[in-house]
Amino acid sequence: MSIVAPPRHAISWRENLAEFWRDLDNPLVARRVPGTVPIALAAGMIALIAAAVLVPSGWSLAYSDAQSHLTIARRLFDNRSELGLGQLGTVWLPVPHLLLAPFVLSLWAWHTGWGAALLGACCLGVTAAGLYRSAARWGVGRAGRLVTVAALAFNPTMLYLSSTALTEPVLIACMAASLAGLANIATRPRLSSPGEIAIFAGLPAALAVLSRYEGWALAVTGTLFVAVVVWRRTRDLKKTAASSAGFALPPVFAMLWWVAFNWVVFHNPLEFLFGQFSANAQQTDIVASGATTKGDISATLRTLNLAVGASVGWVLLVIAALGLIAVLTVLHRRNRLIFLVVSATSYLFLVVALVTGQAVIWNQAIGASYIWNNRFGMASIIPAALLAGLAVEAVRVLTGTAASRRTTRWVTGLAATFTVLALAGQAGWFLQAPAQRSLVVTEAAESLTRGADSRDAALWLNAHYNGGGILLDETTWSNAVLPEIGIPLREFYLRANDQLFADAVAAPARHVRWVWTSRNASDPVAALTKTAGFRAAYHPAYQNSTIVIYVRNGD
Repeated sequence: MSIVAPPRHAISWRENLAEFWRDLDNPLVARRVPGTVPIALAAGMIALIAAAVLVPSGWSLAYSDAQSHLTIARRLFDNRSELGLGQLGTVWLPVPHLLLAPFVLSLWAWHTGWGAALLGACCLGVTAAGLYRSAARWGVGRAGRLVTVAALAFNPTMLYLSSTALTEPVLIACMAASLAGLANIATRPRLSSPGEIAIFAGLPAALAVLSRYEGWALAVTGTLFVAVVVWRRTRDLKKTAASSAGFALPPVFAMLWWVAFNWVVFHNPLEFLFGQFSANAQQTDIVASGATTKGDISATLRTLNLAVGASVGWVLLVIAALGLIAVLTVLHRRNRLIFLVVSATSYLFLVVALVTGQAVIWNQAIGASYIWNNRFGMASIIPAALLAGLAVEAVRVLTGTAASRRTTRWVTGLAATFTVLALAGQAGWFLQAPAQRSLVVTEAAESLTRGADSRDAALWLNAHYNGGGILLDETTWSNAVLPEIGIPLREFYLRANDQLFADAVAAPARHVRWVWTSRNASDPVAALTKTAGFRAAYHPAYQNSTIVIYVRNGD
């Protein structure tokens, strides 16, 4: 009598789950960190579940900057003027738009914001994988690694940002990927070659350089980290220089490419620094008004710490503080503390940028009545999550010196469970009143309220547009709703179209049937509508307290 084995599908899910759980605690083999792919997929799935709530509600398009990023990505291939990289502009660094472009090939994905949410889910997956791998490289066991990932995936503000086209998710993903490479360099038995360093740590850093300017600081701190690690291991100046160059060259080439791009496209290699629409030009006006922390280190730290606490979460920061104490007292491992400093590069960069007036954050710490740019603090979730995992690892190490292996597992599991429950409680507290308890969501809520008229006008134009072209200046904040309008960009005459826009402003009746104007004084199209010639050729078809949409007479 033969025995027939049970069907594979009847037991596979249990076996796979058990194998996955065991895999999370398996030793690292060369570059392989067991569990990386499932962790990345799980984090991406959590982001998609959050997006399923946020995208249909309109919250993912609340920030005008998010809609501008979507528009830049779309106009690379949908534009009235020439297509291609020249449409990237110089206001923002290019990688977020280049990564977003494939996700907005669909007009529907661009219009609804789902294109951004899909990219955000990929970014959260990469970030989770990068932090998980970093924790594993530094000897953190299964429980600590999972806490590290939970600190990221259970954060409502991070999930919200992942549903938007804002640049923070891309920056954080690139930084996490680079840190994973740096952790490998510091902990692997043999010395990494300069080529390996360039590929696994330098290239992600180069992407960070072209995502946000915090990435430029990572190029510096990462290079110094590689230099310290290699020098400590070899005491060989030549090898130290070669390894440091291996990390530094990809970011440096990225910087040079950006300078060359500005030179070729805008005829000024420093257009991104000093151009009309540069961040520096914007900050100059704000600094002149006195509404910044420039020159005040105390105000800088208060403002930045509030932005970090209101995005990363105060519970996580307390757990991270315990992790830092553990690193200083229990978890003595060479180069780990320096690595944690590198992981906090964004925070260090923002301290310098805020105190020198190169960046602006507004919140209650300086008595501001308007909330702005607090999302800058979100990148500090990287060191906070790593330290949370190290706090749990310290429990494992301390218990392991005085108890059996089984007891150590139980105690460590309880510590991890308690930590995850605390993080879940923090998330629940945030979700009870997100617009009051997360300053990132507070700004989104303010943007939704302030942009209600623009949103209503966008819906009206989407429903009534029947061809003929539209004149609109998208650089005015109230007009930055092109995705919500949802009409192909080739139908528009935009400021980004340069001469075509100027021609349409000079003679609108010869070029467009529709004219969208804002009552905002900075809108040049609004000034055009006050002329007698315009009023003779156009009449209002829709208007509210912020937006007026004109249509050509006879059309």
